[in-house]
Amino acid sequence: MKVHVLCPASSVTGGPEALHQLVYAGQRLGYDMAMLYLPEDDPDPTPAVFRMYQPRVVKEIVDSPDSVVVVPETGTLQLLELKHATRALWWLSVEHYFSRAEALRRGAARSPLDFVFDPRFEIVHLAQSEYARQWVAARGPSALMLTDFIRDEILDRSRALRGGARQNIVAYNPKKGLAFTQQLMAASPPEVQWVAIENMSPAEVAQLLGRAKVYVDFGPHPGRDRIPREAALCGCVVITNTQGSAGNAVDVPLPEGYKFDERHPLTVPLVMQRIAEAMADHATHAQRLAPYVQWIEDQRRLFTEEVFTFLATVEARQRARLRDGLPA
Repeated sequence: MKVHVLCPASSVTGGPEALHQLVYAGQRLGYDMAMLYLPEDDPDPTPAVFRMYQPRVVKEIVDSPDSVVVVPETGTLQLLELKHATRALWWLSVEHYFSRAEALRRGAARSPLDFVFDPRFEIVHLAQSEYARQWVAARGPSALMLTDFIRDEILDRSRALRGGARQNIVAYNPKKGLAFTQQLMAASPPEVQWVAIENMSPAEVAQLLGRAKVYVDFGPHPGRDRIPREAALCGCVVITNTQGSAGNAVDVPLPEGYKFDERHPLTVPLVMQRIAEAMADHATHAQRLAPYVQWIEDQRRLFTEEVFTFLATVEARQRARLRDGLPA
C-alpha cells in the first residue's frame, strides 16, 4: 500500500508539521509513505525545521487501488481528481474548511466542498482534535482520531527552561483574542507585565515562556494549538477560554478553574483573580497543571498508535474490497 500525503510547500505552520509527522511515523512503522508538495515547482519545498522528519518526496500521485491519498481540509478539491485511490481527509482545522466552503458557495445552496460528507465518495475522515471529530460526526461521517505531537527539539528546550526563575509576566498571542486580552490588560495592576508573542524566533518564544508565570489564550481554538502546549511545557500556568477545541476536556485538558467563558460579565475579574493567584504562588498553580504537561509529553506515543490504526484500517479495507471483487 502506497500512502501519499499532500502538503503546502515551504510552510512552517502547525498543520504542515502534522503532515510531516504523519509521513515520519508511517515510515517508522514500515509503510510506503511519501510527501507530495504543492505547488510542485517549489525547488526547496521542505522547510529546514521539518527536515528532521526526513520525508520521501514524490512529484505525482499514484492513483491505484492499493494507494491512499491524504489531504488536509484545505486540499479537499484534490480528492475529486482521484479515481481509484482511497481518499483520506485530515481535519486539522474546521475553521479553515468552513471559511473556504463559504467563499466557494457564493450564494449557492451548497458548496463544492460538501461532497466530502457524501457517503458515495467513501472518504476516510481523520480528526486532529475531538472538536473536529464532533464537528464531522454532526454532518454524518465518523472520523478516526489522528492528532499530532510536540517535536523533540521543543520538548528538550522546554524541559530545560521549566525550572528556571520566573517574573511577573503574562505572555499572550496578539493574533488571537486580542480584544478580550486588552480588557484583561486594562484591569491589570502595574506590577504585571504583558508581553506579546510576536516577531520572535522559536528560541526567543521559548525563553519568554520560560520566564513568564502565565500564558493566556482567549482566541479561537481551531484544533489542538501548539503554543498553549509549549507554554505548559515551559512551566507557564495556562489560562484559556472555552472556544473551539478549548471547549472540551479531551483537546485541552486543563484542570477546573483555568478555563473561562469570556461572554460572562464577570470573566475579567475572575481571570484577573486567577492571574494574581498564579503570580503570588506560581509553583502551586504550575503543579496543578502537571497532568496536562504529562499528557503533552505522551502525545508522540499516542500519535504513533493513531497512525498505525489509520493505516491498518485502510489496508484491511482495501484487502477486503479486493477479496470481494469490488472497486477500491
